[in-house]
Amino acid sequence: MLIAANSQSGSAACREQWLTDRREKTIVSLLLLTTFSLAAGSAAQKSVTVDEYQALPHGLAMLKTGDLHLATGVPLLASVLPALPLLATDAQLDVSRMRDYTSSWQCGRQFVIDNAFERDPQSGQLVPSGRYHDYFLPGRLVSIAVLLVTCGLAYGYARSLYGPPSGLLAMLVACFSPNLLAHGRLITPDVYLAAAMIACVWAFDHWLSQPTWGMSGVLGLCLGTAALCKLTALLLFLLVPSLLAGQSVVDRIRPRDPIVGRPPRHRVWTLMAVSLVAGILVINAGYLFGGTFAPLGQFQFESRQMRAMAEALPGWLPVPLPRYFFQGIEAQLAESGYTAYLMGQFNDTGFYSYYLVALLVKTPAPVLLLCGLAWLYGGRPTRRELPMIATAAFLLLFFSLSRHKNIGVRYVLFLQPMMAVWIGRLLSGTASKRTWLRYTVAASAACLIVISLTSWPHYLPYFNWLSGGPNNGHRWLLDSNLDWGQDLIALRRYMEQEQIEEIDLAHFGRVPPAVYGIRHRTLRAGEKPLNRHVAISANLLWGLMYVVNGDLNYWPDDPDGYRAFRQIRPKAVLGHSIYVFEMEPR
Repeated sequence: MLIAANSQSGSAACREQWLTDRREKTIVSLLLLTTFSLAAGSAAQKSVTVDEYQALPHGLAMLKTGDLHLATGVPLLASVLPALPLLATDAQLDVSRMRDYTSSWQCGRQFVIDNAFERDPQSGQLVPSGRYHDYFLPGRLVSIAVLLVTCGLAYGYARSLYGPPSGLLAMLVACFSPNLLAHGRLITPDVYLAAAMIACVWAFDHWLSQPTWGMSGVLGLCLGTAALCKLTALLLFLLVPSLLAGQSVVDRIRPRDPIVGRPPRHRVWTLMAVSLVAGILVINAGYLFGGTFAPLGQFQFESRQMRAMAEALPGWLPVPLPRYFFQGIEAQLAESGYTAYLMGQFNDTGFYSYYLVALLVKTPAPVLLLCGLAWLYGGRPTRRELPMIATAAFLLLFFSLSRHKNIGVRYVLFLQPMMAVWIGRLLSGTASKRTWLRYTVAASAACLIVISLTSWPHYLPYFNWLSGGPNNGHRWLLDSNLDWGQDLIALRRYMEQEQIEEIDLAHFGRVPPAVYGIRHRTLRAGEKPLNRHVAISANLLWGLMYVVNGDLNYWPDDPDGYRAFRQIRPKAVLGHSIYVFEMEPR
């Protein structure tokens, strides 16, 4: 037994000796470079998705005018930061009527009008300019940079918890996550929130061990930035002090050895208050303090929660938040929600199990396996791990109970880097001494890499093999999980390859297909096609109705409108999101 113990300690020492600082930095650089290549290459081949249609133009409009009246419930940073590179381009956006806009979607429509078409000097007709898609690429590169930051934060957090090998494992899992690659290359708030969430949890972990004025400022900066990425992060302003209170209770029940230099309890709570105030200041700074401290009585509320609050508090009470940010909270609470789809069923009120099922079918099987092994063989969770576990569990429970926004696994994208950090514990402590477990980790990591490489560039419709893969994704989920209007470029290339001049088309999305040079006739629900070739988006085919072909005047409401085509074998399925049918000639 002594020989075996010496052998194990010797092998561990060899592994530590092999992983020098230089090699560690090289591996980190290679992982980030690979992630950038995968994300950027995929972004170039995917057409503008539903939410991108309005996010980038709205960000550009805010930069040009400073007008934030449309930023009620719309993430500020995820729109403004990707739009910054456009200021150095010739992208056009008429903002003269922006004050009359009631929705950021109108900015998206104006951006199409100003940039998507140009007049042919010979024929005098409007033709695609070819620039519309190109204007979105710099903004997508900004999102990819945030994706790399997310992977780096997963690495740093896991490294601080478990050591360098664990940090590298966490980074590998994050870098090759199909879900992070899918949404990390789009101009949407999800990857921004993922980065901010993991930063908040790591900062809170560091703050718990060293509650200083400086760390309180860092924690506040992370909290405020997260709220500017997405209103969901406001929950952290409640969760973080709750976790501190929980730890205080545990410390009283199970006292631990006092930490040298740790401030007394009342000072710790003072520093926590400083963090929360700093976070609120960051939010106000993000909105340039517009309307901060406006009296509560000046606001009109539609949501039940905000009306109850307004009735309970005096109208003169100043609201310590920017006007449009505060109105955004109200807009989110008043929103009625969306039609949800889960496992062949539609529901206007959502499903409690939606996000749990989404995670199980959209997360690669090797990652699910490693998460389970980390729980079984990683030992009891430590105090330092509890904030991350509690944050992940609370937010998953919150979204599951909310139900009114069951529209994509992207809403819980922040769980992906947390899962990566959790998996890192397999290469630390007693778990790392199990030879079979190390081989399992290595094999699973290799499988994840293969999965990610073979899924390229179609990351949005990724479903794991346990669920039947992307071709069976519609049996489980729709919307942004499968089809978000991302394959118009693939359709154009297919038409060129097959020499198809015109096609009957029903495309899920707000971008007019003509922007990408697709000559088409709109196929309405229940209508017989006139052209020999027909293309239908997966969402529309399987019953999730939305704007068709960018025509805001046509939004069918019959989920069986394209049912007849479900019985026909498609000639091709482009990117797992557009079904192409060849009809019998008349």
